Amino acid sequence: MKKTGLVLLTAIFCLLMSKPADALSMNPFKREGRTRAHTLMITGNYLDSRLLVELAQHRTKQPILLLSPDGFQNYQLFFMPPGAKAVAEPKEKFMELVDFINPRRIVFLGDTDFVPQSFIDLVQDKYSVFILNSKDWEKNAQSLGDLLKQPKLNRLYIDYHDRMKESSNAVKQN
Repeated sequence: MKKTGLVLLTAIFCLLMSKPADALSMNPFKREGRTRAHTLMITGNYLDSRLLVELAQHRTKQPILLLSPDGFQNYQLFFMPPGAKAVAEPKEKFMELVDFINPRRIVFLGDTDFVPQSFIDLVQDKYSVFILNSKDWEKNAQSLGDLLKQPKLNRLYIDYHDRMKESSNAVKQN
């Protein structure tokens, strides 16, 4: 009986130790054989842009990188992996974060008021880059929905945006 237990314990130990090292990795995008995110969405930390990327993330489980300006041409980065809390990083870590995420493509949402050209310049030689920079956020929502194969994203964005306007107006009236 002791021999059987010892053999069983040894077999379990060997099985656990034989797992590849990358299976124990902390990379949140390494699951089910996938080693990279499909689409990284990057935009400014503003109401319209953040609403759009968070709705897209909810539907697609893709990561977000928010650029939050401080008013003095400095930026704080907020990395938002799907299903986890946002992690704040200094702007100097931008390329390190993008390389860690290792996306197949990067979608920048908004014009240079939302995402400075310098951030786009850093990644466009290494990654496939899409820029959705209409001043009309409903058009950006439509384009992002088409790109992510999420045809209902535009309608969802419009619905939530309208609800936020109504809430804001109700608060102002009180």
